[in-house]
Amino acid sequence: MAKSNLGTRKSESFESCENMMKNNFRVFPSFRAFMVKKIAALLALLLICGICGAAHADGNKITPELWIRAVIHTEDKGDIEALWKSGGEDITGSGDRVIWGYFYADPGQVSWGSPQNPDVFVKIWFDHTGRLDVNFFHVSVPEIDVSSDYPYNGTPDEQGATTTTRRYIRHSYESGRHRSEENDENGKSPLGYRYATGTKPAGYATSLGIFIAAVIRTEEKGSLNALWLKGGEDTTAGGDKVIWGYFYAPPEEVTWGSKNNPDLFVKIWFDTSGRLDVNFFHVSVPDIEVYSDLPYDSLSMQKGATTLDNRYVRHEYSIEPECPVEEQNRFVYKVMTDTYLWYDTVPKVDYTTYSSPEALLNDLKNSQDKWSYITSTEEYSEYYGEGVYVGLGLLYKFDANHDCRVAFVHRNSPADKAGLIRGDKFLEINGKTIAEIEKDKLWDAVTSQDKISLKIENSAGLVREVSLTKERVSIDAVLDYTILKNNGVKIAYLAFTSFIETAQEELDSVFAYFKQEKVEELILDIRYNKGGQGSVAQYLASLIAGERAAGKVFAKSVHNDKYSRWNSTDYFTMPENALNLPRVVCITGEATCSASEMLINSLKPFLDVVQVGAKTCGKPVGMHGWDFCNIHISPIEFKVVNADNEGDYFSGMSPDCPADDDMTRALGDIQETSLKHALHYLNAGSCLDAAKQTETLSADKPENAESHAFGGAI
Repeated sequence: MAKSNLGTRKSESFESCENMMKNNFRVFPSFRAFMVKKIAALLALLLICGICGAAHADGNKITPELWIRAVIHTEDKGDIEALWKSGGEDITGSGDRVIWGYFYADPGQVSWGSPQNPDVFVKIWFDHTGRLDVNFFHVSVPEIDVSSDYPYNGTPDEQGATTTTRRYIRHSYESGRHRSEENDENGKSPLGYRYATGTKPAGYATSLGIFIAAVIRTEEKGSLNALWLKGGEDTTAGGDKVIWGYFYAPPEEVTWGSKNNPDLFVKIWFDTSGRLDVNFFHVSVPDIEVYSDLPYDSLSMQKGATTLDNRYVRHEYSIEPECPVEEQNRFVYKVMTDTYLWYDTVPKVDYTTYSSPEALLNDLKNSQDKWSYITSTEEYSEYYGEGVYVGLGLLYKFDANHDCRVAFVHRNSPADKAGLIRGDKFLEINGKTIAEIEKDKLWDAVTSQDKISLKIENSAGLVREVSLTKERVSIDAVLDYTILKNNGVKIAYLAFTSFIETAQEELDSVFAYFKQEKVEELILDIRYNKGGQGSVAQYLASLIAGERAAGKVFAKSVHNDKYSRWNSTDYFTMPENALNLPRVVCITGEATCSASEMLINSLKPFLDVVQVGAKTCGKPVGMHGWDFCNIHISPIEFKVVNADNEGDYFSGMSPDCPADDDMTRALGDIQETSLKHALHYLNAGSCLDAAKQTETLSADKPENAESHAFGGAI
């Protein structure tokens, strides 16, 4: 799972001697603030005079009373003073003053330093009400300390550290007080955001061939196409290319629109590895939709939304670079000995001797690790970001009698168009019987081909042969949903297959229907859900729990001891269509994994969670994922626990009511065994034929069937 957006953290800080004087000035807070500042100024003067050393001489005076500073923590040169470059300033129609610019690394210190390679964008806002905001936006890789002082007296009032996860820090000054606000960001758009347009807006093409656009959602004029102003571009000494600039509101449309009032900073980075990042930084008040496309006229446009609570959105693209296997192996070895959860168990090997990064990864994995993998950046992005993969569009599975059957079919896929349905039995694949495939372990060989011939038998015993060609398949995250009635109680049923980003819109629609119909119970069928994005699991859990868990801990991610600073906590939210249910019944199976298990585990402290079906896969860990040389590696990088710090379910989660997966019946059929057991529990409060069902599930697997005892997707 990717790092979660933790929202906004706010903390107020006051001058250090205020606490000592607060009793003396309790009735006159403005006088207290005045005296505190005077005392701080006196202390600063003493420092300047040499009593305690020199006051800070670095940093920049932006105005006679405002001072700001940035210090970059580099790997090669340690801490270096960032250089300030002023961009411009203006006065709005309301009398607000805006000043903007950026800090960059000294080219004499590091190879990537350049006046045209911003590391921290800064927008300073003197509001006509008297409030001052200093907004820092991290656009680099190293950690960067930022500080400010207002009114200037030689002692910083506010300090903070911007990082790749803490992208935004604001220092606010008002009425003699100051405070700091931080946003943890993961580069993704807010869940559930509704875009103003589904079409490609007017935009601009850059010299790198990428299209960018922004739409500002104003209160006065509705949605406006933002205007682009290129700031500059450069190529670093290392060969990386950078373009930066910003979007601003059309001055003829809104009073605050101005070329010197940036609403959205943009930095485009083309890495020598072949990765291209488009980084958008929200520096305004209205929501701003962002768009990009590479190549300019492709059909794979990416979009996102920046808001006050979600300041940063990143779009990533991969361009095929020259990247030998040895370089790919070097990157894999670096990740596995650094951010990998079990980095301290990784053996020392000569990565240059391996024929592929996949072979190297296999030798580096911990014995508990069944999940770390490598794929192409394109396949990863398409699957989790767009909900698309190349295949036939079906999942196959072995039933209790060891017959290999179709578990489900995605709509409009090659399998669907050929008439395959749940329950169809595979007799042969590419001329090989299932027994031969199992015995000789040929699953990868027979399913990896572009054209696949199948001999199948339907429920009526009719045998036929079909030849299918793989295509781009759109994943149906919601396989089925309906409302069942049991003794007058409305029970929602949802079969959900994947926590991909595109699932959010489907979930919103389904839960809006459930809420409208005033359902009283929910059966969540995730027997085939192998996981996906943790943020989508968080959203679904919030839809289920509603007010019962809103604002409470959903899950905590715990990293290795080298990256404990990455540890984070995600919280339940309160979506518009949340049901606020007291319990949920989850139908599970051997494929119920990762984000699916996290959802179950995270709901348990707040709801009665009843599990029906089979034991889950047992994956209480997650991954962030890294792109390099057009490959994507997802190593296990953190473990997941719930609000009660419960996790470590490596052996899987056992069902409360064991039940078979009855593939002879459609999903949602009340006579299908697992659903029948779930309905019985809701009606009677107990399991149906638990002893008998346990005996059925304990049937032995066929010989040599271990690798595909469950099944897989084609």
